[in-house]
Formats: sequence, C-alpha cells, structure tokens
Amino acid sequence: MKKMLAATALAVALPFAAVANAAPTDAGCGLGSVLLADAPDTLVMNVLGATLNMTSGNQTFGMTTGTLNCSTANGVVALQTFINDNLDTLAVDAARGEGESLNTLATIWGMDDAAKASFAKATQVNFGEVFSSDSVTAEQVLENMNRVVSEDQALAGYKLS
Repeated sequence: MKKMLAATALAVALPFAAVANAAPTDAGCGLGSVLLADAPDTLVMNVLGATLNMTSGNQTFGMTTGTLNCSTANGVVALQTFINDNLDTLAVDAARGEGESLNTLATIWGMDDAAKASFAKATQVNFGEVFSSDSVTAEQVLENMNRVVSEDQALAGYKLS
C-alpha cells in the first residue's frame, strides 16, 4: 500500500515539478548527470540522477578520471585515499615494479599505458625513496611518488601541481 501511495504522489507531482529547463545540478556528477543532461532541474530529476549515480557505482570513477561530468579538482584527494587504502599492496607492487594496485593508481593519476609502464619501473627503481620508512603515510608516499614522477623525463608531464 505504501508503494502505491508513493507512486501516486510521484505521478501527481511530476508534471508540476518540471518547471525549469536546465540539467539536474544537485545530483552531482556520474551516469545520472549524463543520462539526464536534458532533463529539467527539479527535485524529482535530481533524486533520479543521484539514484542513478549511486546504483551504477561510477561516480567515484568519474571523479578520479574527470569523466561523466565530474571534475578532477579532487584528484589529489582520490590519489591519497587510494594510497591510504592500499598502502601495503602498493608497497609490494612497487617493489616488484608491476601489479594491479600500481596500475590502478596510475589510472587514477590519469596516466596513459606508456606512462603506466614507466611509472611502474620508476617506483621500483626508487622504492626506497617512495616508501621511505616503515611508518610512511599515504601523504608522504604521494609526495615521494610525485617527486619521482617530476624527475622522470617520461613522466614529468604527470607531475601534480
């Protein structure tokens, strides 16, 4: 019965909600903002957009890569979060010069395939500099990686500002 009432309320409110003609803005970025780009900026469309963003699980990807109408302004935060969540695995992969976590980090960083290979090699060669102590933090690892990237001719274009 509750579902029936909610559906009826939505059906009645929907025609009145479509007042503006801008894309939904409160839903954030993600698949919902792409699919509803021409939809009116209404509460119903914002809720639908946010729901699509959440259920499709692509908003984080969009924020880290700058796709799906997302900004990469929070890219450094995404890199730090990833490093923090995967610090031990990253250390193992960096020591080997290959691995899924290292490849994923390079993807979040925005590197192309050629740069990813150079990045993996550079982190292996500079392992002691990147993982400078047993108690190194994600911030320090990112700072150290960024220094290695900036000093590597093939990777210098990926230096974080």
